[in-house]
Amino acid sequence: QPDRVERVSRAAWGLCMWVRAMETYDRVAKVVEPKKESLREAEAEYDAVMAKLNQKRQELQKVVNELDGLNAKLTALKKEQDDLTCQVDLCQ
Repeated sequence: QPDRVERVSRAAWGLCMWVRAMETYDRVAKVVEPKKESLREAEAEYDAVMAKLNQKRQELQKVVNELDGLNAKLTALKKEQDDLTCQVDLCQ
C-alpha cells in the first residue's frame, strides 16, 4: 500500500516503490527468459540453415553457369551443322 507509506515517509515510499518494481521485474524476467532462450536457439538454427542455403545457392550458380556454357556451345554447333548442311547442298 504505497499511498499509506507515502503519508508516513517519503523515503520509505521510494524504497517501497523500488521493491515493488524489482518484484515486477523478477516476475516478468521469469516469463521472458525462456522465450529469450528459445529465440537464441531458433536464431542459431536459422543461421545454420541459411549457411547451408547459401552453399547450395553457390553450387546452383556453378551448375547454371556450366549449363549456360553448354547451351552456347550447342548453339554454335547447330549453326556449324546448318552451315555444313548448306555447303553439302551446294556441292550436289
